[in-house]
Amino acid sequence: MPTNTDTDTDARPTVTVEDRPADSYPRRTLLVDFLFLDRDRCDRCRGTEASLHEALERLEPIFDVLDVEVVVRNVHVTSEVAARRTRLESSPTVRIDGRDVQPAFDESSCETCGDLCSAEAGINCRTWTYRGEQHAQAPPDLLLEALLRAALSPRDRARSAPREPYRVPENLQRFFGDDGSGPPAAERTDPCC
Repeated sequence: MPTNTDTDTDARPTVTVEDRPADSYPRRTLLVDFLFLDRDRCDRCRGTEASLHEALERLEPIFDVLDVEVVVRNVHVTSEVAARRTRLESSPTVRIDGRDVQPAFDESSCETCGDLCSAEAGINCRTWTYRGEQHAQAPPDLLLEALLRAALSPRDRARSAPREPYRVPENLQRFFGDDGSGPPAAERTDPCC
Protein backbone atom coordinates (compact mmCIF):
# COMPACT_ATOMS: atom_id res chain seq x y z
CA MET A 1 0.00 0.00 0.00
CA PRO A 2 2.00 3.04 -1.14
CA THR A 3 1.74 6.21 0.90
CA ASN A 4 1.14 9.45 -0.92
CA THR A 5 3.81 11.96 0.04
CA ASP A 6 2.38 14.99 -1.74
CA THR A 7 3.38 18.35 -0.31
CA ASP A 8 -0.11 19.02 1.09
CA THR A 9 0.41 16.22 3.64
CA ASP A 10 3.89 17.51 4.52
CA ALA A 11 2.26 20.60 6.01
CA ARG A 12 0.03 18.37 8.18
CA PRO A 13 2.27 15.81 9.93
CA THR A 14 -0.70 14.11 11.62
CA VAL A 15 -2.36 13.31 8.29
CA THR A 16 -1.45 10.21 6.29
CA VAL A 17 -2.84 9.82 2.80
CA GLU A 18 -2.75 6.40 1.15
CA ASP A 19 -3.45 5.42 -2.43
CA ARG A 20 -5.51 2.20 -2.46
CA PRO A 21 -7.06 0.21 -5.25
CA ALA A 22 -10.83 -0.11 -4.83
CA ASP A 23 -10.70 -3.91 -4.60
CA SER A 24 -8.53 -3.68 -1.46
CA TYR A 25 -10.97 -1.39 0.35
CA PRO A 26 -12.37 -3.36 3.29
CA ARG A 27 -15.84 -2.93 4.74
CA ARG A 28 -14.35 -2.67 8.21
CA THR A 29 -10.96 -1.82 9.69
CA LEU A 30 -10.12 -2.66 13.30
CA LEU A 31 -7.40 -0.59 14.89
CA VAL A 32 -5.60 -2.60 17.58
CA ASP A 33 -3.17 -0.84 19.91
CA PHE A 34 -0.72 -2.93 21.92
CA LEU A 35 0.73 -0.66 24.62
CA PHE A 36 3.67 -1.90 26.69
CA LEU A 37 6.53 -0.78 28.92
CA ASP A 38 9.13 -3.33 27.80
CA ARG A 39 8.41 -6.21 25.44
CA ASP A 40 12.08 -7.21 25.23
CA ARG A 41 12.44 -8.20 28.89
CA CYS A 42 8.99 -8.18 30.51
CA ASP A 43 7.44 -11.65 30.46
CA ARG A 44 3.91 -10.25 30.68
CA CYS A 45 4.39 -7.88 27.75
CA ARG A 46 6.06 -10.57 25.60
CA GLY A 47 3.40 -13.13 26.51
CA THR A 48 0.51 -10.76 25.79
CA GLU A 49 2.03 -9.80 22.45
CA ALA A 50 2.38 -13.51 21.55
CA SER A 51 -1.26 -14.09 22.59
CA LEU A 52 -2.38 -11.20 20.39
CA HIS A 53 -0.52 -12.62 17.39
CA GLU A 54 -1.99 -16.08 18.05
CA ALA A 55 -5.53 -14.68 18.25
CA LEU A 56 -5.03 -12.73 15.02
CA GLU A 57 -3.64 -15.80 13.22
CA ARG A 58 -6.63 -17.88 14.31
CA LEU A 59 -9.06 -15.17 13.18
CA GLU A 60 -7.39 -14.50 9.84
CA PRO A 61 -9.64 -16.84 7.80
CA ILE A 62 -12.77 -15.46 9.51
CA PHE A 63 -11.73 -11.85 8.98
CA ASP A 64 -10.97 -12.68 5.34
CA VAL A 65 -14.55 -13.92 4.86
CA LEU A 66 -15.94 -10.91 6.77
CA ASP A 67 -13.73 -8.54 4.74
CA VAL A 68 -12.22 -7.08 7.90
CA GLU A 69 -8.77 -5.53 7.91
CA VAL A 70 -6.77 -5.34 11.15
CA VAL A 71 -4.14 -2.68 11.76
CA VAL A 72 -1.92 -3.35 14.80
CA ARG A 73 0.08 -0.50 16.32
CA ASN A 74 2.82 -1.46 18.79
CA VAL A 75 3.17 1.45 21.22
CA HIS A 76 6.26 1.42 23.45
CA VAL A 77 5.48 3.77 26.33
CA THR A 78 8.88 5.09 27.43
CA SER A 79 8.09 8.06 29.67
CA GLU A 80 5.47 9.65 31.85
CA VAL A 81 4.78 12.08 29.01
CA ALA A 82 4.06 9.09 26.72
CA ALA A 83 1.90 7.48 29.42
CA ARG A 84 -0.12 10.69 29.64
CA ARG A 85 -0.43 10.98 25.85
CA THR A 86 -1.62 7.36 25.49
CA ARG A 87 -3.63 7.47 28.74
CA LEU A 88 -1.98 4.22 29.81
CA GLU A 89 -3.48 2.75 32.98
CA SER A 90 -1.43 -0.44 33.21
CA SER A 91 1.04 -2.44 31.14
CA PRO A 92 0.49 -4.33 28.98
CA THR A 93 -2.74 -3.01 27.46
CA VAL A 94 -4.62 -4.05 24.33
CA ARG A 95 -7.18 -1.67 22.87
CA ILE A 96 -9.47 -2.27 19.92
CA ASP A 97 -10.79 0.85 18.22
CA GLY A 98 -9.69 2.84 21.26
CA ARG A 99 -11.38 0.61 23.84
CA ASP A 100 -9.43 -1.39 26.41
CA VAL A 101 -10.32 -5.07 25.95
CA GLN A 102 -10.48 -5.40 29.73
CA PRO A 103 -11.05 -1.98 31.32
CA ALA A 104 -11.61 -3.45 34.79
CA PHE A 105 -8.30 -5.05 35.67
CA ASP A 106 -6.11 -6.07 38.56
CA GLU A 107 -2.36 -5.76 38.92
CA SER A 108 0.23 -7.82 40.70
CA SER A 109 3.94 -7.51 41.37
CA CYS A 110 6.07 -7.87 38.23
CA GLU A 111 9.64 -8.81 39.11
CA THR A 112 10.89 -8.14 35.58
CA CYS A 113 9.65 -4.55 35.48
CA GLY A 114 10.77 -3.99 39.07
CA ASP A 115 14.28 -5.10 38.06
CA LEU A 116 14.21 -2.77 35.04
CA CYS A 117 13.94 0.36 37.13
CA SER A 118 14.77 -0.78 40.69
CA ALA A 119 11.80 1.00 42.26
CA GLU A 120 11.88 0.39 46.00
CA ALA A 121 8.14 -0.21 46.23
CA GLY A 122 8.24 -2.58 43.25
CA ILE A 123 6.23 -2.37 40.06
CA ASN A 124 2.86 -3.93 39.37
CA CYS A 125 1.75 -5.02 35.92
CA ARG A 126 -1.68 -5.93 34.63
CA THR A 127 -3.21 -9.31 35.29
CA TRP A 128 -6.00 -10.60 33.11
CA THR A 129 -9.20 -12.26 34.29
CA TYR A 130 -10.70 -14.78 31.91
CA ARG A 131 -13.46 -17.23 32.76
CA GLY A 132 -12.97 -16.67 36.47
CA GLU A 133 -9.19 -17.25 36.48
CA GLN A 134 -6.29 -14.81 36.81
CA HIS A 135 -3.55 -14.82 34.15
CA ALA A 136 -0.21 -13.00 34.06
CA GLN A 137 -0.58 -12.50 30.31
CA ALA A 138 -3.67 -12.06 28.19
CA PRO A 139 -5.06 -15.46 27.18
CA PRO A 140 -5.34 -15.80 23.38
CA ASP A 141 -9.04 -16.74 23.68
CA LEU A 142 -9.82 -13.53 25.62
CA LEU A 143 -8.26 -11.47 22.82
CA LEU A 144 -9.89 -13.62 20.12
CA GLU A 145 -13.33 -13.03 21.63
CA ALA A 146 -12.72 -9.27 21.97
CA LEU A 147 -11.53 -9.01 18.35
CA LEU A 148 -14.46 -10.99 17.03
CA ARG A 149 -16.96 -8.92 19.07
CA ALA A 150 -15.44 -5.71 17.68
CA ALA A 151 -15.50 -7.01 14.11
CA LEU A 152 -19.16 -8.02 14.36
CA SER A 153 -20.39 -4.91 16.18
CA PRO A 154 -22.30 -2.23 14.26
CA ARG A 155 -20.04 0.14 12.35
CA ASP A 156 -21.64 3.27 13.75
CA ARG A 157 -20.73 2.58 17.38
CA ALA A 158 -18.47 5.10 19.04
CA ARG A 159 -14.83 4.29 18.36
CA SER A 160 -13.70 5.20 21.84
CA ALA A 161 -15.06 5.66 25.32
CA PRO A 162 -15.79 9.16 26.62
CA ARG A 163 -12.67 10.86 27.88
CA GLU A 164 -12.47 11.43 31.58
CA PRO A 165 -9.69 13.35 33.32
CA TYR A 166 -6.48 11.33 33.26
CA ARG A 167 -3.75 11.14 35.86
CA VAL A 168 -0.65 8.95 35.44
CA PRO A 169 -1.14 6.07 37.89
CA GLU A 170 1.25 5.98 40.85
CA ASN A 171 2.57 2.62 39.70
CA LEU A 172 3.68 4.08 36.34
CA GLN A 173 5.13 7.12 38.08
CA ARG A 174 7.32 4.73 40.08
CA PHE A 175 8.34 2.90 36.91
CA PHE A 176 9.42 6.14 35.26
CA GLY A 177 11.06 7.40 38.47
CA ASP A 178 8.63 10.19 39.25
CA ASP A 179 8.93 9.73 42.99
CA GLY A 180 11.12 12.83 43.21
CA SER A 181 14.43 10.98 43.11
CA GLY A 182 15.04 11.41 39.37
CA PRO A 183 15.10 14.28 36.87
CA PRO A 184 11.79 15.93 35.94
CA ALA A 185 9.68 13.90 33.48
CA ALA A 186 10.19 16.50 30.75
CA GLU A 187 13.96 15.78 30.80
CA ARG A 188 13.62 11.99 30.50
CA THR A 189 13.04 10.04 27.33
CA ASP A 190 13.59 6.51 28.66
CA PRO A 191 12.32 4.62 31.69
CA CYS A 192 14.49 4.69 34.75
CA CYS A 193 16.25 1.49 33.78
